[in-house]
Amino acid sequence: MFDYSPLQKPLPYYQQIQQSLKESIFNGVYKPGDRLYEAQIAKLYNISRSPVREAIRGLVIEGLLVMDEKSQISVYKPNLQDVRDIYECRISLESKAVELTAERATEEQMQELEKTLAETAEAIKESKSDSIVACNARFHEQLIQFSGNARLMKLVEDLNGLIYYYRVLNIQGEDRVNTILKGHMDIYQALKDRDPKKAADRLREHTQEDLINLVHIIEHLEE
Repeated sequence: MFDYSPLQKPLPYYQQIQQSLKESIFNGVYKPGDRLYEAQIAKLYNISRSPVREAIRGLVIEGLLVMDEKSQISVYKPNLQDVRDIYECRISLESKAVELTAERATEEQMQELEKTLAETAEAIKESKSDSIVACNARFHEQLIQFSGNARLMKLVEDLNGLIYYYRVLNIQGEDRVNTILKGHMDIYQALKDRDPKKAADRLREHTQEDLINLVHIIEHLEE
């Protein structure tokens, strides 16, 4: 008998628009502080305003769009207080995650981390900025996922939109991409050694380096 594959349900319009708008923000098509208009976006995608409104609502929840007291929508503009607050959360959550990952990760999961590092190195070699950012995000997502703590994963997930946005900014700077890769390799080596404390220490050092660079970038943007 012929084996039918299950049909893939297409994503609802609002999810497609939300993802498209998010990519436009990450890629700099929409810049910090830019105003967005429901009617213009609906016209651009040739759809009604209802799914656009839903997509915008989702991005406001993620923090990538901001709604003011007049209900005007604009692209999130990074500020130092937000960055410091979010990185405090990241350091606390991810350092605990890598401790658990050092104890719990399977050999197959360790190989997945190693593969991500190899793909990061290749993306750096080919100067593919989008791939470098994606690999950076994937490595940290794997650290969280392999901890096996679902509650911890949910807490980090709530921050992911802005964290990814910061990662896009954070590859700026002299030799930053190689600094990021080295930080990841140090974390991986501690995980490979099954040393929870060392892994957490390396994660904190790596994230602090990111924070220092990001603060410098935002200070420059505010000048």
